[in-house]
Amino acid sequence: MNLVHVVAGKNIKNAMVKMLKTFALVLFAFIGFQTNAQVSIDIDETINQELRMKNARIDSTKISGYRIQIAFSSNMSKANASKTKFRSSFPEYANRTYSLYQQPYWKIRVGDFYREIDAQKLLAEVRVKFPNAFVVRDYIKRPKL
Repeated sequence: MNLVHVVAGKNIKNAMVKMLKTFALVLFAFIGFQTNAQVSIDIDETINQELRMKNARIDSTKISGYRIQIAFSSNMSKANASKTKFRSSFPEYANRTYSLYQQPYWKIRVGDFYREIDAQKLLAEVRVKFPNAFVVRDYIKRPKL
């Protein structure tokens, strides 16, 4: 009879532990749903302003490509003279001639080539008048489809 009491006592104890666990789970769930927890994030306005300025600089009309640099000079007049000479020699590229100032030099670049091989083809013609010209990677205007 003693063994029966021990087994029955263990079953009652196991049942009570299960019931206590279930009650604790329901109680925590009830308390969790009653709490209106809110998280607030304070962001410094200067960070937002810097992000807006960075995004404004991104120009989606430009892609990575190639151009031909025909001249560079610290003298703006000399650089513009090269630009004028190129435009008169290659009028079909007159609207694709760009002046770029990277201190202390003015650089004159021409063309909007998606592939380097296309830039190399024009380079062969350009070197007749501009022997120091070379192909450079640059951001170019997106070609019209």
